[in-house]
Amino acid sequence: MADTVVEIRRRAAERARAVLEGTLTGREFCEEFADVDDRAVAELIDLLEHEPPHGSVFDGGADAWRNYQADVRDIINALES
Repeated sequence: MADTVVEIRRRAAERARAVLEGTLTGREFCEEFADVDDRAVAELIDLLEHEPPHGSVFDGGADAWRNYQADVRDIINALES
């Protein structure tokens, strides 16, 4: 039986939270949801594929990282609503 849109979006939100927590990689998320035809999931995949560097001298700075995380959380919240 195929998953409903609500189930897919709920699972995507849950898995995206795992990415933010560091228990799942962005690549794993992207592979899992590559075939999903949902605009919010596609936006999330795009963000995860373009994660700014952080934690090194070559990163984009703390503000860029916080903004990135806020953008990811905004999409997660949209997926859950």
